[in-house]
Amino acid sequence: MTSSAAPSRRSLRALDALAFFAPDIQGGVGPFLIVFMAGTLAWDPQRIGTVMFVSALVGLLVQAPAGALIDSARHKPRWIAGAISLIAVCLVVMANWPGYGVILAGQSLIGAAGTLVAPAIAAVSLGMVGRAGLDARVGRNAAITAAGTVLWALGTGWVGHAFGPHAMFFYAVAMALPTIAAAMLIRKRDVDPRLARGADADHEADTPRSTARWYDRRFIVLLVCAFLFHLANAALLTLVAQKVGTQAGTSATLWLSGGVIVTQLVTIPIALAVGRWAPRLARKPIFLAGFAVLPVRGLLYLLADSPAALLSLQVLDGIGAGIFGVMLTLMIGDITRGSGHFNFALGIGAACVGLGAALSNLVAGTVAHLAGYGTAFVMLAGIAAAALTLFALAMPETRDRRRSMANAPAASALTTAAP
Repeated sequence: MTSSAAPSRRSLRALDALAFFAPDIQGGVGPFLIVFMAGTLAWDPQRIGTVMFVSALVGLLVQAPAGALIDSARHKPRWIAGAISLIAVCLVVMANWPGYGVILAGQSLIGAAGTLVAPAIAAVSLGMVGRAGLDARVGRNAAITAAGTVLWALGTGWVGHAFGPHAMFFYAVAMALPTIAAAMLIRKRDVDPRLARGADADHEADTPRSTARWYDRRFIVLLVCAFLFHLANAALLTLVAQKVGTQAGTSATLWLSGGVIVTQLVTIPIALAVGRWAPRLARKPIFLAGFAVLPVRGLLYLLADSPAALLSLQVLDGIGAGIFGVMLTLMIGDITRGSGHFNFALGIGAACVGLGAALSNLVAGTVAHLAGYGTAFVMLAGIAAAALTLFALAMPETRDRRRSMANAPAASALTTAAP
């Protein structure tokens, strides 16, 4: 099912702006919080890992309910605006009272509020452009998000270096304002509410087929692979940030900013290319390439012993992130087609990703504290190899070639505004 008319130019541009700003703000100050805790507050890796684990745990517990909430919400952009407002309040409190309890509670609230953002953007995208335009739109969203992250990293790194670590929090608050404005500019009539939750006309939500999707083997395998991918991936940047923080001193914020920028500059063309070719190619080989990059990246960190060398390897992170971010959404969309629970399934997927990331930081932080960074990198590379093997052997293809070929000619038109 698609909308009877193309979405307005205003709503499409607002969605672009939302994809540009929102994903960065949803995590607060992101990895710069690690530098703040390690450098300014002088916390050890285990304590930092505990904060990251608890906040991620809170986030993952509400991921699936957040997805279900987005499925039922009539005007999804308003929920994004509300979540971003709560995150901004938490950042102000954390900047002014940076104690252990405050940062733990504030980052946990940020993690919970941020769970609404990604499924809401995916839902709005599907509700605007329809199935035929979703591949290109998800790729476009990922590329725009990467470009926004470059600006965010440049600004956060410069502000933190020029005005002190506390200023990073207020810069993030300032970035929240255009995010809220973009969400409120999306017109309700431009988003098909039924399609936005994946309830396509060709598969009614109350049929036995849609109910059976929650027991689909493909979905279970995909969830396990996503969990293992982030169990291996999440702590790599955390460990790099900690190593840079101890080696680079006051320049750590700038180095980390450079690493984030490198990652996102690579992510932009990768995401655009995946979005362009996904309607023509099978899903599995594309996604498999993203899984293959991760164990290589983990092992190469063993050979890098300077901040510049460590952060140059973020090129590989950009390749993996560009593929994973697009393909996970598209595969879940394939599996849940017609169920009416697209965002709930995205929430479950995000919960698996969050659980993997939380355990990654906790386990890798403990291993690095007890046995050193090298041992932690080897362990994470081994987990990444297991994820690659499982995906290669157990994950079936999800793309319906007949339906994709029928929809392919309309994809371009459905990503443009009405005249």
